[in-house]
Amino acid sequence: MSAGELAPSLGIIEATWERNENQTASTSNDGESDVLEFADPFWTAKVKVTITSRDQFDIWDSFFARRQLSVNSFTMWRSLRVRPRDPLITSDAGLALSGIDVGASTISLTGYGIGRKASLGDMIGYRTAGNGYWVGQVVQEATANGTGAITASVWPRPAAPHATTPAPRRFKALGEFRMIKAPDPKEAYMDWDYRFEAEQVLR
Repeated sequence: MSAGELAPSLGIIEATWERNENQTASTSNDGESDVLEFADPFWTAKVKVTITSRDQFDIWDSFFARRQLSVNSFTMWRSLRVRPRDPLITSDAGLALSGIDVGASTISLTGYGIGRKASLGDMIGYRTAGNGYWVGQVVQEATANGTGAITASVWPRPAAPHATTPAPRRFKALGEFRMIKAPDPKEAYMDWDYRFEAEQVLR
């Protein structure tokens, strides 16, 4: 399964990422619950593309053909959350992953920028030990200290990073996905669009 190809970004007008917990639960009327997690949580994405030209349609159409439905995975960022909310963060230059805590669901970074914030909803990603992509959302606001180091609470819990080049990103943080079902195209006179659904690949 190929993980290399980046999805086009042309014409995306809806991009809903949904959180999925791999768990089962039994509850009682007194509010008690017994939760069993049987696999890692993951993202699913529902995307709508409105296309303004035949050229753009053919770019998307050929991309989907190369996927062979679920055979070949792809990478994409969360299209409506391309950058951090802190306007003083302008690039990922110097950003490094210094550690993760799976139990606490936090990641630690250096080079974040002195006093710069990890805001609620910001997306952060990095390469994993299995040559895949971890991508998560900040769920508690945090501020980098006087050396530019920060620890941020995230969902989902972090995965083991790549040993040499985790390459963390706040801008266009990438996740790896595969198609859930065949994409839904519309091809009409001067009117094209695509809808598709994908689920995250974890490795």
